[in-house]
Amino acid sequence: MSEVIGPVARALDVLRAMNHQPQSTLLSLHHATGLPKSTLHRLLATLRSEGYVRVDVVRGRYTLTAKVRELSEGYGEPEGVVDIAAPVLRHITRSTGLPLAIGVLDQGRIVVRYSSMPYSPIGSEHSTIGHAHDLLRSGMGQAFLAWCSETQRARLMQRLLLDISDTDGSEWPKMQSVEMQVREAIAATRARGYGFRPAEGRGASATLALPVLMDGDVVAVVSLTTFGALLVQDGLQECLAVLQRCRDDVMHLLAPHREAAVNGSGSVTRNVEP
Repeated sequence: MSEVIGPVARALDVLRAMNHQPQSTLLSLHHATGLPKSTLHRLLATLRSEGYVRVDVVRGRYTLTAKVRELSEGYGEPEGVVDIAAPVLRHITRSTGLPLAIGVLDQGRIVVRYSSMPYSPIGSEHSTIGHAHDLLRSGMGQAFLAWCSETQRARLMQRLLLDISDTDGSEWPKMQSVEMQVREAIAATRARGYGFRPAEGRGASATLALPVLMDGDVVAVVSLTTFGALLVQDGLQECLAVLQRCRDDVMHLLAPHREAAVNGSGSVTRNVEP
């Protein structure tokens, strides 16, 4: 008689399939596992209730949470920061109406891991989860590059210059010029105090971004994206104040998380709405 428990094996199949892609849908998981969509729906609901999966209900996208990492290597990776930050973003968006997002560094880009845009009446689109932003032209990328450690910045600069070289065959003198431009952009971002992607055209969106720091390292970036027309004069200051509040609240919640990691405990205290 087989000792295999069917539902457990199927749940593990789903987790393995989700581990191969940043986001999943019922259809993609159906193709990857061969399981009926009705079965997948029940399994995902269970995994979500146990804290291993979160869902973007607007887009029908499922992603793994940092709790999955507890099964192997413990809690504390950038995705764990996202889990702590998500309730903060939702709470602030519900109270202010302004859409927020949090992204982490992934393969030389900043990838949005959570967005409160579905809860905002003035969101420029349904959601930004999964959007990948480059380090130079995006507000989130600028914020990361400007405040990350010197060691990490040097590595990212090397990658940026190699990408430029591979793209247009740049010779060394030109690459030196590009490096100077990048450093000037970093200095401008730090002087301004936040990353900024301006709107390109009437009715287009713009983004403000701030780094989330832990022990001097940038572990994530929070951003506020809305219509560019709202980010002028008093509107800019209001939005920036909301974003700063969001960043400060997230960093406040990360403090006990850092202390738990240092003391060898996996517990994290959360004092925000569920």
